[in-house]
Amino acid sequence: MITEADVRAALREVSYPGLRRDIVSLGMVRSVAVRNDRVHVSLTVSTEREEVPALLREAVRARLERAGAIRSEVQLLTPERKPAERDPWSGQARLAGARRIIAVGAGKGGVGKSTVAVNLALALQLTGLRVGVLDADIYGPSVPVLLGLEDGAKRARMNDHKQILPLEAYGLSVVSFGFFLGEKSPAVWRGPMVGKAVTQFSRGVVWPDVDVLVVDLPPGTGDVPLSLAQSVVVDGAIVVTTPQRLASLEAAKAVAMFTTLRVPVLGVVENMSYATGPHGHQWHPFGSGGGATLANDAGVPLLGQLPFEDGMVGDADRGAPAMVAVPESEVAIVMRSIADQVRRALQLDAVRTEGAA
Repeated sequence: MITEADVRAALREVSYPGLRRDIVSLGMVRSVAVRNDRVHVSLTVSTEREEVPALLREAVRARLERAGAIRSEVQLLTPERKPAERDPWSGQARLAGARRIIAVGAGKGGVGKSTVAVNLALALQLTGLRVGVLDADIYGPSVPVLLGLEDGAKRARMNDHKQILPLEAYGLSVVSFGFFLGEKSPAVWRGPMVGKAVTQFSRGVVWPDVDVLVVDLPPGTGDVPLSLAQSVVVDGAIVVTTPQRLASLEAAKAVAMFTTLRVPVLGVVENMSYATGPHGHQWHPFGSGGGATLANDAGVPLLGQLPFEDGMVGDADRGAPAMVAVPESEVAIVMRSIADQVRRALQLDAVRTEGAA
């Protein structure tokens, strides 16, 4: 009686048509089954030569017959093709309605990232640019509070195409996750859910032709910045830190993240850098030097050091950012300087000229 070993030995003597190598050494034999001298052989064949399948069947049957097979069946299978890996950047595109996009991120929470993002947007607006703010901090959207839009969930609307219509605050066009999250906390959302939400959220807004869109990212290096960068072209990023060493170490991770995501880091902003006491005396309640060290290590500019001023927290809580509440304060002066640097870095003067033409 013919055995499986006999079959496999016989198949080693069957050459692939036009080659000297046998079909076993070529890895074409997928399975062999033998029962009562009846043989079933499965071969994996990939070829554009129309004559090959028939030649293989004939050669295999003839050799198995000589080996003692009463009857043989030869099944030819097409090799399984693994799906081509999708380029994660293939869907990236310019965001309709926004000529430039700036992401504001931080390595950890509590450094005033959202406050910097909002005041930067207002400072850029003072230079004559049309500015939008996208609050993509899905885990803790604070822009509605900072811009006095706590009723945004009631006022937010969509058009007939299910696209979000921005609200307005202090001349800024504003959209926030906080307008749409409701009571369903995203804290338990998994990565794919977050990624899909950010992609739909970033693209599904009807921006009114803004020159620059400032995106407030959640702190850390999670799914949101990755999904944003793979969804739309981000022209630059600003990393916010506070002066203490721990904060700057965490901020360094944000710098590395943006570099990995192919987003140019425009510079570092050190928030709560110092406080001013009586007679103009400055002191450093949160340490010193972290922002400068981070910028130096990353090879990017230190865009500015924002002081911690009395009254800022209260103004922010009532929806009045420093650029609005105290436009001649030290914070506002430094923010205007930061905005000028950002504008130059992203050639926003040229963009505004093109838009006005």
